[in-house]
Amino acid sequence: MEVTFDDKKLELPVIYFHPGEFLKEKIQEMELTEGEFSKLCGISENKIKLICACKADVDEPTAVALEKATTIPVYMWLKFQESFNIYKLQKLADMLLKNLKRNETSYEVKQQKVRQAINKMATFV
Repeated sequence: MEVTFDDKKLELPVIYFHPGEFLKEKIQEMELTEGEFSKLCGISENKIKLICACKADVDEPTAVALEKATTIPVYMWLKFQESFNIYKLQKLADMLLKNLKRNETSYEVKQQKVRQAINKMATFV
C-alpha cells in the first residue's frame, strides 16, 4: 500500500489476518474467557472458540453480536473477514498459476484458467 508522508511516497506492507486472531486478543484485553465472552455477546462458546482458532469465519449476524460486546463496528469485522478471504484467494491463484506454468505453454491459456478459478471461488466469498 502506498502512502504519502511529508511529500514522500512510502510503500507500506499490507498485513492480512483472520478476524479470529484479533478477536482472541480483544477477549484477552477484556480479561474474559471465551466462555464469558460468548455469554456477553450471545454467540455459542463453540463458535467463539472456532473463530479464535481461525477455523470459522465472521458472518453478518456474528459481526453484529461482536459489535455489541466489543464496540468495534460491524463493518470492521466484515472488512477483516473480506480482506482475509481475498488474501486466501490471491494465494490460491498464485499457487494455481505456478502449477499451470509447469503444465501449460500458452500464457494466455494460463491466465484464462486462473481467472476462471478465481471467479468460481469468488462466489463463495
